[in-house]
Amino acid sequence: MALRVLHYVDENSLSWAEPWLQLLEELKALGVENVILCRPGGSLGDKAESRGFSVWRYRPPFPWAPALCRGVPSVLKAVKPDLIHTRLSTAAALGGYWGSKLGIPVLSTIDKYPKAKYYRWSSHIVGCSSAVSEHMKGLGFPPNKVSTVHNPIKVERYARDEEARKSLRARAGVGEGEVLFLGCGRFVGWKAFDALLLAYDKLPASRPHRLWIAGSGAMEREWRALSRSLPSHDRVSFFGFVEDIRPLLWAADVFVQPSKEPEGFSLMLLEAAAAGLPLIATAIGGTLDIVDERCGWLVPPDDADALARAMSRALDEDLTEKGLLAADKARQFDVSIIARRYADEYERVMSNHQLVIVVKEMGR
Repeated sequence: MALRVLHYVDENSLSWAEPWLQLLEELKALGVENVILCRPGGSLGDKAESRGFSVWRYRPPFPWAPALCRGVPSVLKAVKPDLIHTRLSTAAALGGYWGSKLGIPVLSTIDKYPKAKYYRWSSHIVGCSSAVSEHMKGLGFPPNKVSTVHNPIKVERYARDEEARKSLRARAGVGEGEVLFLGCGRFVGWKAFDALLLAYDKLPASRPHRLWIAGSGAMEREWRALSRSLPSHDRVSFFGFVEDIRPLLWAADVFVQPSKEPEGFSLMLLEAAAAGLPLIATAIGGTLDIVDERCGWLVPPDDADALARAMSRALDEDLTEKGLLAADKARQFDVSIIARRYADEYERVMSNHQLVIVVKEMGR
């Protein structure tokens, strides 16, 4: 595929920069020429340049007024992309507006549940999960202009390292027969780690178990205090922010995600599955594209009792088969597969764009 794509992200740092750059590298291997437009400062531009990508930087003076952000068309005229691929709402509005003005098709990937106004100029919308795609259709976008392409990871990076597992568990004093539950994410209210702590406190002592939680954020002090107030506090460990989550995944036996609001599509869940961990998660949002009864347990959101019952079942079951099925599920979202899905979307958007041009010419 001989195609030049301008990837526009109106940010200068991203928590998901690494899997995104891995996706661009896979697209490059498929023949796509990738150019990045992002904000100055931060780490994103430097990371991209260190991987060999061409990077343009621009800080829009009035992000809410695309017509006044003249730096965007300047970049487009210099780069001459065949297609603009946006991530995040402001980039979709700015890239979409100027793409429509300059006759460049715009594909916009959506990672959450945004307002429709940012995407009115997009040629095609890609939801990162079935739930996000349905949200956009519910806002009035035509079904034929909405697709689902999941966010990817490089699955092989998460395959369990048995030596690392044994070493970390030994250093932490985790016994051979103990079941180690792991939760990880930002410490914000809707991530609901308070529900996880309350659920864990209800678990029976019939089989040894522990809970590790990695993350940081506004709710950290409150949730640590909650843990200290519970009888189970001596079996709970907080790790703070962790740059590389893989060692904790390898040490764990079950991954728990208690979010009480819909995830767009959780890379953390996907990473846990790739590490061979059975999954316990709330049955809402993009989580439903990853977790089913074969590889884990789904529970209602904000229900500590239901969460405790699922965790108790994990204590009583042989976790081997669910772990293997979780790893198998994760392979469906490997970056090599998702890159080919995006390449197909690019071709479809370009074909539709050419068809529109032909129809306009015929109407003159």
